[in-house]
Amino acid sequence: MNKTEYKQYENKVADFMEGEGITNLSTISDENGNIEPSFSWSSCDCCGSDFGGDRYDCNGYNPTTKEIQEYTVCSDCVYYAEYGQLDDMTMMDIF
Repeated sequence: MNKTEYKQYENKVADFMEGEGITNLSTISDENGNIEPSFSWSSCDCCGSDFGGDRYDCNGYNPTTKEIQEYTVCSDCVYYAEYGQLDDMTMMDIF
């Protein structure tokens, strides 16, 4: 990923959050408190990536509707939602 692709990624995530009206994106744990991904070829609800890979069940709060909305997102988007950037190795490659 280069700087241009990273900026495009950031814009996709921001557009998703704004379009859905959500203020956060959090992983959903199972009844035992575990957060387990599943492999999928389906695109990420957040960034739209259609590469096969781990997908996490997540939710986000919409303050306008006062509802919690559910999504299936890739590991990059889970990390980005938590830390505001992609993982350190990716960031080192970009910058």
